[in-house]
Amino acid sequence: MKLFDYVSRTFLVMAFAMLCSFIATLKLGEILTMENFGFFNLLKRIFPMGAAIILLGIDKSYIKYFSKSDKMKTFHYVLPMIFFNSIILTLLIGFIYDFNGYDLSVFICFVIFSLTLFLTSYARLSNEYATAQLIHAGHKIIFFLTVLGIITYYDLNSIDIINIFLFAFLIPCLYVFKYLYDENSIKIFTPAKEFKKIVSFGFLFFLVNILNLTIVNMEGLFIPYFYGQEANGIYSGLSFIYITVFVMIGTSIGYVLFPMLSKKEEINFKSLIFYTSLTVFIISFIFIFFGDLINSIAFKGKFDLYRTFKIDLMIILIGALQFINGLFHWFILGLGSKKNIIEYLKIIIFTLITYFLFVVFITTFWTSNFLSIIPIVLIAWVVKVSITLYFIFKNDIISNYLKY
Repeated sequence: MKLFDYVSRTFLVMAFAMLCSFIATLKLGEILTMENFGFFNLLKRIFPMGAAIILLGIDKSYIKYFSKSDKMKTFHYVLPMIFFNSIILTLLIGFIYDFNGYDLSVFICFVIFSLTLFLTSYARLSNEYATAQLIHAGHKIIFFLTVLGIITYYDLNSIDIINIFLFAFLIPCLYVFKYLYDENSIKIFTPAKEFKKIVSFGFLFFLVNILNLTIVNMEGLFIPYFYGQEANGIYSGLSFIYITVFVMIGTSIGYVLFPMLSKKEEINFKSLIFYTSLTVFIISFIFIFFGDLINSIAFKGKFDLYRTFKIDLMIILIGALQFINGLFHWFILGLGSKKNIIEYLKIIIFTLITYFLFVVFITTFWTSNFLSIIPIVLIAWVVKVSITLYFIFKNDIISNYLKY
């Protein structure tokens, strides 16, 4: 099965990159001062989020727009856009956070990482999914190797961290330039009129993805706000392994599925549903019966006091529902019309508002125990997945694809 081959290779690359990132974070946590470690984690968050804001979804709309026709070079429009948006974002974030006078380095990192993220679209349209993921996540591997090489000889400070990020982003970016000059796959430049359509469609993708991402991370935003960082740390310890495994596998599938669906490539949906259902079942089974042991070993019993079978089961179900939601998400973005995607955006906004009101009610009038948010999160995901599934069948999104 072509989809399985693509997904398995993409997953291996992603898993290795995440392992490198995890180990590098642990090592830096040991050797850096609290201030510099906090600065590192700030950069680790703002670079990928910043790149998504800078591109405004055009990395995804490019795949959707050119899925049925020859790819076009859009580099002559994208680069000025990336430069301009990176300047604005660097200035805005610079008002909030102190970059210790290294704003120029942060700006360059934004430009390079955003450019790399966009250019992976060329690789994904060429079915080079593992290569695209290596380019996308390659900075994590390079960062890890660089950190291991440097910490043996030097004590790192904040500017060293920025420079390592800069180096780690630059190497994958140099590789993807081959797609710009591959005349066999990209022959003509995009007219201005066509690029405006890409940007317009891209902004819709941007809204859908950023709001969907907000739902995925909602408890991580609410818990520290209402209950403090200690409660957030406890919840993170309880949920990290369960959620990460489901999300990592789901992301690998979505990374391949979206371009294939956009290009209307033949996909065996019965096999896809069977294998994804089997994956969810096996992972859930392992976590339900061995999750407490896995977490106890991983965190050396640090969170065992707060862990119960009921809490574990709810978090596992949340992870499984996020996995399923991810598949539905890419079905709609890959197969749906612009009208479908706008209607799907309304579903996301409805879920987000309902979720927010429930959490505010619980935290204000019901209980001061932060663990009470977990069943609310579970209910929100049941509602989100159920409405999205109904939406897919109501609009014949998959059946229309099968007819095609």
